[in-house]
Amino acid sequence: MDAVVMAGGKGERMGAGEKPMALLDGKPLLDYVLKALLSSHSIGRAYVAVSPIVPLTADHVRDYSDARVAVVMTPGLGYIEDTAYAVKALGLYEPFLVVSVDLPLITPDVIDRVISEYAKCGKEALSVRTGATVPAGINVVHGAHMDRAQEEYALILSDPTLVNLNYQKDLTVCEQLLKARRR
Repeated sequence: MDAVVMAGGKGERMGAGEKPMALLDGKPLLDYVLKALLSSHSIGRAYVAVSPIVPLTADHVRDYSDARVAVVMTPGLGYIEDTAYAVKALGLYEPFLVVSVDLPLITPDVIDRVISEYAKCGKEALSVRTGATVPAGINVVHGAHMDRAQEEYALILSDPTLVNLNYQKDLTVCEQLLKARRR
């Protein structure tokens, strides 16, 4: 399965320039998400959806050392609109994983579990939630049906790697979790 990393938003709540390039323990957030995707047994290619407001991120992806990573330029209209645009531009008319760059602690195991659960659920789409109603920022959707609402399975996961990074203070939380993971 291919993946699309949504990395083209303004990141205004973060207040630190381009969010995908914000540093966590000396590395851009985007690099953590890409490493998890590329280490997953379930992911073939990772496309990073960027917009004109994140030129440093686009350049970073173009310089990425793994040939399975590519950039796709979107208009920057919003998460859903840019996802649909990326699907059309890439010709992704099958199920694919879409993940936000806001999840730097995500692991290959979580990615593989999400894709495995999708394969078993029998629905067109799968959304991951950290509570009954809280979206986690990782989903599987069917590219052929981006023009309508898809029948969806909600997978509720209680996993510390699903820390959604939106504010500067979240960087500190992520750094602490990274240090604990290394021990």
